[in-house]
Amino acid sequence: MTMNISVGNSVWWMVIALCCAVTALVYLSLRKKSDEQKRKALLLIGCTILVLFYVQRILMFRFDAFIAAYGTGWKQILPELLPFNLCYLSVIVMIAGARLNNKHLLGFCFFISSLGAVLALVAPVGIFSDTNLLQPAVAMFYFLHILVAAAYWNIGFLGLVKPEKNQAITSMLLFYFIFFLIHLVNWLGRSAGIDSMNYFYSFNPEGSSVLELFWEWLPIPCLYMIVPGTVIFGGWAALLTLLYRRVVLLRARKGKTYE
Repeated sequence: MTMNISVGNSVWWMVIALCCAVTALVYLSLRKKSDEQKRKALLLIGCTILVLFYVQRILMFRFDAFIAAYGTGWKQILPELLPFNLCYLSVIVMIAGARLNNKHLLGFCFFISSLGAVLALVAPVGIFSDTNLLQPAVAMFYFLHILVAAAYWNIGFLGLVKPEKNQAITSMLLFYFIFFLIHLVNWLGRSAGIDSMNYFYSFNPEGSSVLELFWEWLPIPCLYMIVPGTVIFGGWAALLTLLYRRVVLLRARKGKTYE
């Protein structure tokens, strides 16, 4: 039995709808809880995601499409065992932010990582595009990104951070810091002969149509992501901030009306 998923088909829309439903379910389950309880829930979700991440890795190493595309040598497998992609590294950031009640770390996940998680679902690349959703490795990939997106979005929806200008700027600066650290990790790995080290796609687009367009504009590793990324994330942060202020204003007006 197959259930082929490709961008824009009915199965893809089903996954997007499921992501919205899970996000809403998490929100409705936690909205009346205290901030401490909300942070504990994020800790639990984050730890669950990290465990499932390695379950998905094991499944992927048995996935024929992965073996055909990358092989089974340790240089291909090792990079897949490290949770240094944006979505999964941000889970670690979220866990630290929830544990320490650090608004800057949580804000990074809401402003920056939420968009990355959505893009992974909306425009998947590589072996997770145009494939069978019923393959265990593929199903787990989408399920994990649904959980990741739901967790990051609810950081803001549940009021653990407020989408404001200063918070957005701090999140962008933290993104730059993490991005350059990850680029250094990629450079060290490639210097050691592990050519598949390409976390955050800092060295090349790896088949992503959007990133390939960025590469055409600026074919320089690292910078080809930073320059357009700043514009995109900056615009995204501004939109979230604007929407938040609009909601606050509407609530204030509604309160005055009832008075």
